[in-house]
Amino acid sequence: MSSQTDPTQEAGACENRTQTRRRLLASVGAAGAVVIAGCAGDGDPEEERDYYEVEFLEFETVLEIDQDPEQALLYDGLDQGWDLPYACEEGTCGQCTARYDGDANEVIRHEGNEYLDDEQVEDGWFLPCVAYAEDDFAMQTNVHPDDEE
Repeated sequence: MSSQTDPTQEAGACENRTQTRRRLLASVGAAGAVVIAGCAGDGDPEEERDYYEVEFLEFETVLEIDQDPEQALLYDGLDQGWDLPYACEEGTCGQCTARYDGDANEVIRHEGNEYLDDEQVEDGWFLPCVAYAEDDFAMQTNVHPDDEE
């Protein structure tokens, strides 16, 4: 009896393993571990990058943000010499708010947001001073939820 494998099942299994590896890499990355992993036949260069592409719309620039960042998104912009608003640098004042077109939880992780409520984050608002990229995305800076009517 011969056993044949359905290619669509193999692709789905590979995708699941890729997502699991990403979570694993994110969790062990802080410990300085280097892991080389992949699905045979994947070969997609997008899957093998070690950075996210984050577009700062106001400055019409895409930055390559390390997938295991040592600094929040605010500082990536400030390092470019851009005039970005901020004050507390702790996620409490809301001066640095930025916006993503979608649920911000899909593309960033907050580490210390004490200003925005869950609904605002789901509407795309986030705090670059305590936000770290989790995917490629575009963000609008110098905007504030209180200015939206």
